[in-house]
Amino acid sequence: MVEEKSQDFLEARPWLSGICDTQSTEELKNKYDGWAKTYDTDVRKDWSFMPGNIARTLSQLLPHKETAILDAGAGTGLVGEALAQQGYTNITAVDLSEKMLAIAKEKQVYQHLFQGNLEDSSIFNNSVQFDVIITAGVFAYAHAGVEVLNNLFTFLKEEGIFLLTIREDYRQQMQTALDQLSWQLITEEDFPIYDEAKLMYLLAFKKERF
Repeated sequence: MVEEKSQDFLEARPWLSGICDTQSTEELKNKYDGWAKTYDTDVRKDWSFMPGNIARTLSQLLPHKETAILDAGAGTGLVGEALAQQGYTNITAVDLSEKMLAIAKEKQVYQHLFQGNLEDSSIFNNSVQFDVIITAGVFAYAHAGVEVLNNLFTFLKEEGIFLLTIREDYRQQMQTALDQLSWQLITEEDFPIYDEAKLMYLLAFKKERF
């Protein structure tokens, strides 16, 4: 019975198994490039609630609308769109996929867009830091792990806010790395996702002042 449910779950979301089975960064980029045109439609059922939740959480934590925000792993710009609806105006996007970013650009909510690997420490000038970094759907199997987390942390200002989503099973793998950084968990929410088959967390951390 469990195997049948699992099969039904994947058959309803063929894109999920394909993405999570990726073996390399280049393969991941190519898959997202190929998925870009249908991405928003494909994920709407499972994911449409999350960008709004992220934007509302940030609005409660940091209501200043000109705060510098990095949407890391921005994809087609769903989070940027939700942030703009909350009145945020200073948003930068970065993503591995040029074709996903092209769609994000059409939404006209980002001041700057960059294509690059989130593991790359030179993706921004060393002097660039953000008040807020958001990673929605980034920390996941075959996507991003400890190296990305540590790299993005360097681009966060002191007392900055880091908002991330992470599935319950992957959080267990990442928990030690999350605990080792110089920040404090300030909010935590959980949501059932994928027809309540999985649990997704929305976590907000505040970087310590040195």
